[in-house]
Amino acid sequence: MATDIMAYEVTKGIVERGSVAMSYNLFEMEAHRGIDGRYYSPYGLGHALYSVPFYLLGRTAERFSGGGIGRSESLRKGAMTVGSAVAAAASVWLTFWFAWALVGRRRSAVMAALALGFATAMWPYSKFGFNAPLATLCVLTAVYGAWIGARFHRLWMLVLSGTGIGAALLVRHELVLVALPIVLWLILESWPDIRRAVRMVSVVAIPAVVAVMITAYYNWIRFGNLFDTGYLRDQTAVIGSFWGGVVGLTVSPGGSMFLYSPLLLLGIAALNELRKEDRHTAILLTGVTLVLFCFYASLGHWDADRSYGPRYLLPLTPLLCIPLARWFDTGATGVRQKIAMVGLVVSMLVQLPGVLVDFSKVGHTPDIGYQTRDVRRWEWQFSALVLNTRAAVSAVPRNFRYLVGVDQRPSTAPAMGLARDFSAQFAYSLDFWWVYLYFLGVIPAAVSVILGLLSFGVAGAVLVRLWKT
Repeated sequence: MATDIMAYEVTKGIVERGSVAMSYNLFEMEAHRGIDGRYYSPYGLGHALYSVPFYLLGRTAERFSGGGIGRSESLRKGAMTVGSAVAAAASVWLTFWFAWALVGRRRSAVMAALALGFATAMWPYSKFGFNAPLATLCVLTAVYGAWIGARFHRLWMLVLSGTGIGAALLVRHELVLVALPIVLWLILESWPDIRRAVRMVSVVAIPAVVAVMITAYYNWIRFGNLFDTGYLRDQTAVIGSFWGGVVGLTVSPGGSMFLYSPLLLLGIAALNELRKEDRHTAILLTGVTLVLFCFYASLGHWDADRSYGPRYLLPLTPLLCIPLARWFDTGATGVRQKIAMVGLVVSMLVQLPGVLVDFSKVGHTPDIGYQTRDVRRWEWQFSALVLNTRAAVSAVPRNFRYLVGVDQRPSTAPAMGLARDFSAQFAYSLDFWWVYLYFLGVIPAAVSVILGLLSFGVAGAVLVRLWKT
């Protein structure tokens, strides 16, 4: 199911009607019918609440612009997507602080943070409306807060850790599982001082328990059951073959974490090296990573179905980038640093197809047609990476010709009704807002080019500044 669409409907209901109910049965599933006859999202409330200010920003933009652009509510939906970029940026920022605290070298920490932002699937997903970047931020906050709080005896960081666990639960229910390795690590870090362990675990538990109570109440008022999130009667939520999921998440063309983020292979090697130098930290990062990986591998939908790579595994990517800070260190052995830099460049190049074109458009064109789940998972020609690569190779020169005036801009069909297929006609477009505005006829080609150059120029200036620093 499309978590982004449901999150939008819940956010819209909160702002416009003061209700968490969806305006209609979005996916025509009786499992989503509440005790009051209305329909509710099976996902946590956290993403919708987080998206409220972005929704309001989009609604304000609509009022100033005199209406929507393209289709109804497009600015509001686009503004909600900005929330993913903000969460991704915050995750990169937090990765920097974690890596810096771990290795004590700013340049190495910057490289680890940039690795997360530009060399993993975080980059493409910062442009989608899914909750994956926000979930990543919550998990990383929980781990970072626990590590800093225990290592440097900072009470408020332990509170932050518990808040991260609670927020993760409110975003995606299963993410509360990260509490287990965190609690066990706090005990290990305190051993043999049991009293200190109890104090730290208690501090972390308070905000997490509050989130559990909120979730239980949220379930009760919607479905009349403390434990029914909307999945209890959902027959599509099934447990699959664990080993099948393991193989799929590691080597399949449609869902391999190492195919869509090759740098994570080096991250595992770096994590193994960290075990020799800081065993407890390695145990914490490994524990959270394994818990998330094993849980999602056990699901029948381990690939998150119709996603760009293994979307569910995005929250563990910073945990494998942080140990790489030691490899990026200028004092590291020459071979290891060169391997890290080559891996970084290769992994960045792998992200480009997912950044240049929108998989939600190019992955479901009439030319491709409907393909079964097994085909999307295991056949290279129908994998997201291959489809996006082919589309990007075609889209770059094609869009260049449009923008410089060699070819005439394609006509756009007006939106009718819900217009769910309105965006599909832009499968030829590069996935940048200034390009969409040109194809929609909002701005001329020259303005689109200038906006694009300004955006890339600012990003380049920031990267150069970081490198010099």
